[in-house]
Amino acid sequence: TIPATINHPGLLEQLRAEKFDAAFGESINWCMGGLLHLAGIEKFALAESIAYKDGLYALTQLPTSPSYVPSIMGGSFGEEMTLAQRAFNLFNTLMYSRYNYASAPKYQHMFESNFEGFPDVVDLTAANSLVFLNSDPLVEFGRPSAARVIDVGGIIVSNGHGKLSEEWSSILDLRHKTVFISFGTFARAWAMPEAYKETIRETAIAFPDVTFIWKYEKPEHNAAQGIPNLIVVTWAPQHDLLNDPRLSAFVTHCGQGSTSEANYAGIPLVVVPVTFDQIRNAFQVKKCGLGVNLDKSDLGRKGILEAAVREVLGNPKYKQMAIKTASMLNDKPFSARMIFVRNMEFLAKHGPLRQLDLYGRHLTFAQYYLLDVALCAIVLLLVPASGVFLAIWKLILCLRRTVKAKRE
Repeated sequence: TIPATINHPGLLEQLRAEKFDAAFGESINWCMGGLLHLAGIEKFALAESIAYKDGLYALTQLPTSPSYVPSIMGGSFGEEMTLAQRAFNLFNTLMYSRYNYASAPKYQHMFESNFEGFPDVVDLTAANSLVFLNSDPLVEFGRPSAARVIDVGGIIVSNGHGKLSEEWSSILDLRHKTVFISFGTFARAWAMPEAYKETIRETAIAFPDVTFIWKYEKPEHNAAQGIPNLIVVTWAPQHDLLNDPRLSAFVTHCGQGSTSEANYAGIPLVVVPVTFDQIRNAFQVKKCGLGVNLDKSDLGRKGILEAAVREVLGNPKYKQMAIKTASMLNDKPFSARMIFVRNMEFLAKHGPLRQLDLYGRHLTFAQYYLLDVALCAIVLLLVPASGVFLAIWKLILCLRRTVKAKRE
């Protein structure tokens, strides 16, 4: 916690004594800027674990475009939205922004309780020079960007992969095709509704010539009992497994890390997003033609998961597109790791990089969206229009009086 960190005996003094050239960290809350301020570090970057952070202009300085960029919160559709979807997307964007900014006073109070007159935590965090996003333009929804916002998606997979052990290799040799099922670290397979588990078992039974590897954390449940082609494991070397050519498909929750690994490995996907950015990631998979997108509730409906697996295994277009995408990602001129390192070195040497700031962050809401200009334009149009209207009205009154006089 923040109080424990800033009150740790000698910690801040030790950090200041190190005289760090630069720093980076995630802005999951507003403490980042405050801690670096106390440590005397002015040159810093934000490194986000997600692909896109909409509604946080103070941090990224990127304009929000809810008309065609799906929100990170509940982006349950792609770029092409109906009127209702655009309205819902705008609502999600505003709510996510409000949720994040609403927590700022809490962190401000934490710092002010220990350091009187502490600067504004939002301003301190917004003083970042660079923002690294866990995204790649080749598989991300198109969005406005800036020189200070740098995509380093795939940085976790740019180190290559290892060779599978004999035990894992023997599992992949059992049948001609193998499907790996994993819902990540936080979504526990054993805690699924029983109907969801039964759907996975029924899907495995429907493909007796395919080996299914299911990451299931409680082997004592005997989840694969009586199904010879369903193998339950509590852990799997996912990165190495995805890069083995004997793996045919990956059923995943579509977390950012798992999706990146699969994209770089060229593995077609059946995506079952559970929460947060996973829903948006799933629609990116659909947009790029890398797999089939399901709703998690589909696991409770008979035959839907089976149909999705059959489609991905039987239709070569998914594998072809996955291989093409992997080829592009791996052939990029500069690796994500190199981009990150070189930019941090540049920041350490020449920062803070205020030259990259967008002046828009200093404008008011009305100025940024040109509402003041629009108001002036409306006034300028209304003045002559009202004059014309009054002239016409007076002419009508005059004609009425003339007609009335003639009749009398």
